Amino acid sequence: MFSKIRTLKEAYQNFKILLTKVYEPEEAETITAMVFREVLGYDRIKLILNENDLLSASLFEQLDFISFQLLQHQPIQYILGYSYFNDLKFTVNKNVLIPRPETVELVQLILKNHDQHTLDVIDIGTGSACIPISLKKERSLWNVTGLDISADALQVASLNVKQHAVEVSLVEADIFAFQPKQKFDLIVSNPPYVLESEKLQMHKNVLDYEPSLALFVADQEPLKYYERITEIAQQFLNPNGFLYFEINESFAAQTQALLASHAFEYIQIFQDFKGKNRFVSARKI
Repeated sequence: MFSKIRTLKEAYQNFKILLTKVYEPEEAETITAMVFREVLGYDRIKLILNENDLLSASLFEQLDFISFQLLQHQPIQYILGYSYFNDLKFTVNKNVLIPRPETVELVQLILKNHDQHTLDVIDIGTGSACIPISLKKERSLWNVTGLDISADALQVASLNVKQHAVEVSLVEADIFAFQPKQKFDLIVSNPPYVLESEKLQMHKNVLDYEPSLALFVADQEPLKYYERITEIAQQFLNPNGFLYFEINESFAAQTQALLASHAFEYIQIFQDFKGKNRFVSARKI
């Protein structure tokens, strides 16, 4: 694909144009910039200053290989083996979801509302452990746990815990059978909330590569995980403890009603940066 390309500028433009076969132009630009920064070491300034540099045959081979994977709709984060979340670098692969910017907002909301005093916190459905690690990085006195049903996901989470050198406990459990051995001050969860019927609106890079177990819920049971986690919270949250959810925007009112029916108060809905109802917080009475 790159046999006639010689300079860095030519390679960049060719790569970006190639990606527009499967990505929108803006996304193609973003992915191209990421590849050249993360693989070749050229940020935007270095690209401009060195646009006439001649690239080696080995770098062309790298670009060829990466472009082939991208044209198969494989996410760039899985190709690179990592993703950024809350300005931290996390190992990711097909066993965990790629962290989303919306979830960064959830972490920031929690940090804004809760100060440094000691809290016992659990993240249910932790995946790569981006949420508990990010919380622990900012609140070193908190005792933080990440729970997931997937042993493969927890292997990735364990790598990230070691990489960031934080004390985060990891638990393998099915929440429908989970019986905590302690109580918590704060429970957070970004559980599966995409309806099966919404698959038609999703891109192949999500459908073909990201773990469906962590994404989808049956149309007939849209609040299945929220109901169970609320039950856990009702039983295992300390008085005045807090529950935080990331939610499907279509079910904000229903989630709010669910929490109200389980002895929670100060129930608030928050919008994400796209203006969509994306988070719910509540305090246990």
